[in-house]
Amino acid sequence: MKRFISVILVFTLLCGVLSPAVFAVDTPYDDSRFYTQGDYEIHYRIIEHKGDFKGRIMMLHGFLCSTYAWRNMASGLADRGYDCVLADLPNFGYSTRESADTRVVEREKLITGLMKEIDPDGEWILAGHSMGGGVATNIAEEFPVKRLLLFCPAPQSTCPESFEGVVTSRPMQFIMNAFFRYGTKITPLVRLIVFAATRNLKFSLEYDTKGVTDPFLYDGIGAGMCNMLVNVRETDLENTNKITCPVLLVNADGDIIINDTMRNQFYGAFPDAEKYLVEGGGHQCIEDRADELVPLCVKFIENGNG
Repeated sequence: MKRFISVILVFTLLCGVLSPAVFAVDTPYDDSRFYTQGDYEIHYRIIEHKGDFKGRIMMLHGFLCSTYAWRNMASGLADRGYDCVLADLPNFGYSTRESADTRVVEREKLITGLMKEIDPDGEWILAGHSMGGGVATNIAEEFPVKRLLLFCPAPQSTCPESFEGVVTSRPMQFIMNAFFRYGTKITPLVRLIVFAATRNLKFSLEYDTKGVTDPFLYDGIGAGMCNMLVNVRETDLENTNKITCPVLLVNADGDIIINDTMRNQFYGAFPDAEKYLVEGGGHQCIEDRADELVPLCVKFIENGNG
């Protein structure tokens, strides 16, 4: 059963296709905002702090996720005085889908541009989950941040050149666009994937699946992911010595997405990081274990700040 669930989850996480670039025009949340740079419109939200302001956190989601994945963490951190900026990376959530005609801008430059627009002179805390952890690592090597928080981080790599034609082919685009549009309407399948990602049956049965599936109805998600695989900037784990801020590295012992090799890559890249293991947690521990992780983050951020 575990192997079956793993196959379904990994298959879902690896799928992608090709179609014209689509710009975000709707406002899916009451607090939705959009940042424009070149051909891109990046959807983001700001969960504002309560009480005394303590800092600003940019939060980057993982593969096939969106700002929705951070809802519980952001709420808890906002209650403790932190403005939380949740951004949909290109091709996910309600941000622009890339196409063959898109004038590509690296995700790192898009997010850095957004951070500078919101608060050009302030100190930023940067958080990344899974794929977002790889993006956050690259950003922190070039843009000074106060703290770097990595949750089940996944190193990003480009699609082998020999496979690019297959990945961006029209038959593949048709199949995969259809999969994301119609396959995600099978609620039991979505709940099974949530269970595999969290290892939490109660949480998966009560999960509002529309938070995950609604962005998949937004045209071009499969196509955009295909182009992302071709254009993505690889995670640079060779130059993490450029990151001088404290680093928190969180993993989960029930994670079936991050294997030992990937986990050890980050452990090796950040030997001095503060490390934490979510016992009994899955890859999406940021969702169902927020009550455990928020106090951990606050303690880490405020350590040494007086």
